[in-house]
Amino acid sequence: MRETVLTGIDGANPLGFFAALGVLEVVSDRGLPARLAWRDEGAWRPILSGLDASVDDLVEWVEEDRLTCLSEPALALEYGGKRDLKPPPGQFREYLLTLVAAAQPGSRRSVDWASSFATDIAVDNNGNTKPTALHFTAGQQLFLKMVDELATGVTASDVSEALIGPWRYERPLPVMGWDATAARSYALRASNPSGDKKLGVPAADWLAVRGMVSLPVVPVGSRVLTTGCTGGWKTGAFAWPLWSVALERSVVRSTVRLDLGSMDDAERRARGIAVVFRCGIKRTDQGGYGSFEPASVFRKQARPSAEVGRNE
Repeated sequence: MRETVLTGIDGANPLGFFAALGVLEVVSDRGLPARLAWRDEGAWRPILSGLDASVDDLVEWVEEDRLTCLSEPALALEYGGKRDLKPPPGQFREYLLTLVAAAQPGSRRSVDWASSFATDIAVDNNGNTKPTALHFTAGQQLFLKMVDELATGVTASDVSEALIGPWRYERPLPVMGWDATAARSYALRASNPSGDKKLGVPAADWLAVRGMVSLPVVPVGSRVLTTGCTGGWKTGAFAWPLWSVALERSVVRSTVRLDLGSMDDAERRARGIAVVFRCGIKRTDQGGYGSFEPASVFRKQARPSAEVGRNE
């Protein structure tokens, strides 16, 4: 089987990492034996194997998958006229129970997706459901409304740009805030950048949303823990591995949930992990909009392993 190199995606950028996970989800949901690895080709590129497929095939499959997602129950959450991830906990619980009741062994996409959104156990300061640490939207931005706009607005040309590159940042569709190369620090600008119109790579954002299923949240006591995330809500961080061994989806999901901070380089290499990156997470004081800081290589940290996934 041929290797398919996704030359538009850089795994050192969390948006690229999430998007590659999304591609793997799309292909695996078709019942194909896809495997994902990473290779340093000047940038860390995702390598798909186990398929007799071209990039054109992948574009077609992503488009077909996107259309099926338009009616996905997990994306239909609405409360008080809002399409976000912060409903009253009781309403979120009912939403989850509805998805669980409808799930089947071979049809559980909505359950997996919702598991990455939030848990009804943890609440924010307003008593509402506390979402994933990767919820970077705030104010007038509503997470699921933005996902809807991506799901309906992305085109095959957008998908090709995301997979092959270069990323042109020309499209005005919603931006989920996960691109660490697009940070706009107020301190480095002549004016406040919050009012600027954000242009992005919409298919990368859409595929990243698809890839969220590999990054579930879990309740621990009254807190919500997000896969890969550590620290507090406003001063957290996200760490992710890139592996050189071709892994199928179930093993990828296990790999991204490893306690990366407790492993030294030898332990990581034994698991096929070539490098681990880490980005700080910052949120504004005004509204709580989130963003990633630039990525750096992540080494073993001297801290208790129980801190991995912390998101208070």
